[in-house]
Amino acid sequence: MVENGAAEYQFFCDECGECLEVNDAMRETLIQKGCVICSAPVTTAEFSTE
Repeated sequence: MVENGAAEYQFFCDECGECLEVNDAMRETLIQKGCVICSAPVTTAEFSTE
């Protein structure tokens, strides 16, 4: 999901346990649309910087 190795954040879904490295654009999409695996709502608390 990260283009050109530009991972900026680690996302961990508290609901399903999915863990992804994402860039800023994907982070915003996850916050707007929810987890791509389980559709649980996502907040900024589920991201850490790398």
